[in-house]
Amino acid sequence: MVRASGPLPRRHARRANAPTPDERLMTTLGRAAPQDMPPVSGIGIETALEAMAPASKLAIAADLDCWLDWCAHEHRRALPADPEDLVRYLRILEADGKKPATLSRRIASLATVHRILDLGGELPPTSAPMVRNALRAQRRRKGAAQRQAAPLRFGGALGGAGGFTISALLEACSSDVQGVRDAALLSLGYDAGLRVSELTAIEIKDLRPQGDGTGLLHLPRSKTDQEGLGAWAWLSADTMRRIAVWRSESGISEGVLFRRVGVDRRRERAKEIADARWGETDEAGASLLVTYTVGSEPLTRQGVTGIYRRIALGAARAGLVDLPAGELDTAIKTLSTHSLRVGLTQDLFAAGEDGAGIALTLRWSSPSTALRYGRQLQVQSGVAARVLSRVRS
Repeated sequence: MVRASGPLPRRHARRANAPTPDERLMTTLGRAAPQDMPPVSGIGIETALEAMAPASKLAIAADLDCWLDWCAHEHRRALPADPEDLVRYLRILEADGKKPATLSRRIASLATVHRILDLGGELPPTSAPMVRNALRAQRRRKGAAQRQAAPLRFGGALGGAGGFTISALLEACSSDVQGVRDAALLSLGYDAGLRVSELTAIEIKDLRPQGDGTGLLHLPRSKTDQEGLGAWAWLSADTMRRIAVWRSESGISEGVLFRRVGVDRRRERAKEIADARWGETDEAGASLLVTYTVGSEPLTRQGVTGIYRRIALGAARAGLVDLPAGELDTAIKTLSTHSLRVGLTQDLFAAGEDGAGIALTLRWSSPSTALRYGRQLQVQSGVAARVLSRVRS
């Protein structure tokens, strides 16, 4: 039984007009540095920050904030961390229901902080045996399996997928400006199996139309390519057509491809003469003038998740998906920015492709990562299934 003493630290949410990742991390490091800390090499800190991805800097800053808040409440010295304090901290996180992956990341962030500030010597306190044992014990109690994003498989011509599918969501997209953007976003994200950071960073210059109507997408950088070697992804002719419609409707000729679309619906005044733009009506039957404004900034991670879930709800209301009664809300909540990537991975496994080829195509860090997302489908097409299905049908 794990018991907690003291409040659980919370990761700080980012606010509007937030500082850059470098500023955010440097501010938190300044707050954490002990007053009696010896001088630290400025070049050393500069190069450490240059080697990190922006998302990593923000994650480390947020994790360090949580640790500092707990230490302040418990009146403990934050840095260098005491191994016993780290164990107590982990127990509080576990008691609040945090997963093993979260605890491991929090400790990894504190290890990085000790290295940046040159604290703890050759063996930082995060590597102390009692800390490693605390992490192992928590994994034994809770299990190390991570929650997997709900897959958005293609369905339709590929078949074999129940619930929400890319085919159903594409059919649910409207024909207005917002709808054609959403359809292009879904179609491209699935074809290329993109992470949300890759999807929201796509620029017009990254697209390479091919003579047969298909396309290539250049990815200058990704999570597993921090050195910027670049990668390429294939896009179907259907996706390229949807992108062309979105560009035509939005007027985007350069810069980021997927942007926020503002929608303004204004009720018709009594003496106003309706024109071709008047067409929608509200619940009272009054005509509405709908204006769409395409922004200049890329979509955010939260914005992409909201788009997926909004279209999924529309597909359900239109009767395009078959879900058991009472499961709609849960099914929508499990959709995330990773759902298209997981869905394509599972579709490729279902088609008989091997883990190494899938990992290479989708830029997974290793075949084992791809196998984790296709584990159930891999079992269905594995050695036992192939052999025994012939004699035990």
